[in-house]
Amino acid sequence: MKRALLVGINYIGTPYRLNGCINDVVNIEAFLKTTGYTEFIKYTDDTRDASKLPTRNNILIGFLNLLKGAKAGDELWFHYSGHGVLQSDTNKDEVSGQDSCICPSDFTQSGFITDDIIRANLAVKVPAGVRLVIVLDACHSGTGADLRFKCDDNSYLKRGVRSPKVFNPDDWLIRQTITELQNYSTTRGDVFLISGCSDNQTSADALIQSKWAGALTHSFLALLKYNPNYVWNTFLKDLNSFLKVSEYSQRPVLSCGNTKVINTKVL
Repeated sequence: MKRALLVGINYIGTPYRLNGCINDVVNIEAFLKTTGYTEFIKYTDDTRDASKLPTRNNILIGFLNLLKGAKAGDELWFHYSGHGVLQSDTNKDEVSGQDSCICPSDFTQSGFITDDIIRANLAVKVPAGVRLVIVLDACHSGTGADLRFKCDDNSYLKRGVRSPKVFNPDDWLIRQTITELQNYSTTRGDVFLISGCSDNQTSADALIQSKWAGALTHSFLALLKYNPNYVWNTFLKDLNSFLKVSEYSQRPVLSCGNTKVINTKVL
């Protein structure tokens, strides 16, 4: 089984309006279909069907339905495009003292979904032998699922290569740092998170080639279409380098539930 939960929120009719998040969901779904995904749970705020709106309750139900019946050998995907915020950490498990949160369409009434909730209701419930990829195209999302291992990328241009206008992976040398976050246990399943940026950064909602998209989602898809055989650490290098060449300041972070999966394939 290959099943995906896709959430895209443009916050239509509110002061918090975004433009590219629903497009991100459309583009991710189209891509995942080419890789064998056949089951999709989608929440966007351009529908009149209340059961398909990206409310806090519906997203939590989505977590349950994403995991339902999952067994060894299955692949799961959770993609979120929308606002992300920081709030004070109340259970004292964050080194920074702040929780990373995603913002459901009804967050002004129902509140945020914190990284603690994503961990407890999704990441730690993935069974052994099941693979889950989480993509959070949101501000302040670097540790958005509170996974045990965090990989930050500081890859750099080779000596003699001037600031390029076109991305070439061979122009960049890999330099990464893995941090073990002792407050979080390892996960039973193979859980990965790619964030839109570090916890202290913002992620761009951008007009790219005359179409709105999240800069992270656009770059993510461009690279996987270019090379479907990426392993995670090389993918992170190229993702950050691609964004640098595209003149975005955000720096995606890779997190995983256990270290043995850092060098496994993305797809």
